[in-house]
Amino acid sequence: MHSETSGDFTPVYAYENPFHGKDTSQGAIIEFYANPTWDVHVLGTIFAINGSGAYDGKLYFTPGSYLGYNSAGFGGFYDANLFNYNIVTDYIKDGALIRIELLPNGFAVYANDTLCYDQTILNNPEAADGDFTAESDFSPVLTWLSGAEALYFGYGSWWNTVSDAANIELSRISFRLPDGTVLMDQLQADKDLVESLGGSVAAASTETQTELKLADVEVAVFDIHSVEYQGESVLPYMTAAVIIVILGALLTVILVCRQRTYE
Repeated sequence: MHSETSGDFTPVYAYENPFHGKDTSQGAIIEFYANPTWDVHVLGTIFAINGSGAYDGKLYFTPGSYLGYNSAGFGGFYDANLFNYNIVTDYIKDGALIRIELLPNGFAVYANDTLCYDQTILNNPEAADGDFTAESDFSPVLTWLSGAEALYFGYGSWWNTVSDAANIELSRISFRLPDGTVLMDQLQADKDLVESLGGSVAAASTETQTELKLADVEVAVFDIHSVEYQGESVLPYMTAAVIIVILGALLTVILVCRQRTYE
């Protein structure tokens, strides 16, 4: 969901980065169920984590298999992508559980536990680019991840334009550490979103949930009642059309039923 003003997008689904302030030195895991809808836009964004100030940079993932990272202060950048953009048709298909593992020695992207690609893709110039190689130390990425502030769904890559909706529905969202510590899950995200929009959600689980705070960003919520329409009513035209049809029907009945004289 976005609000649009002259081509500038403001994300509705904006949260504090679940990894912010956490010990990510051993890695981080991002998981979600991806369900394609309509025509999937390969450069739309499924999620993005953004940092600012000393942690300026971003990490994002698109349905075109694009895993991108960029932070000048923490190692530079890498762009990892399947050469033919086929993560949707080859791996997600009609829906799949996507798991992205960020580790000190690299990364890996899985679909239903099938490896789509890992850091070795960075050695393929047709599928990747950047300052990192498969043999690089990826610890700076994890350090940056613990300092980045904001998490966005459906917004935040370098490629966002008016036409670049990802067209991917997400569910079973989970952000966690390799030791199993859950930092964010679907239940808490749904609850916080509804409450941020002024609603209320009864607790659906007795499990302990880690509090997830909304990011400190301006979030514009679309108000259907604020929309103004310009136009004129079609009622007069429809009324005239109905009257003409009725009169035509009556004239037809009269002509058919009138008495005829034959010689």
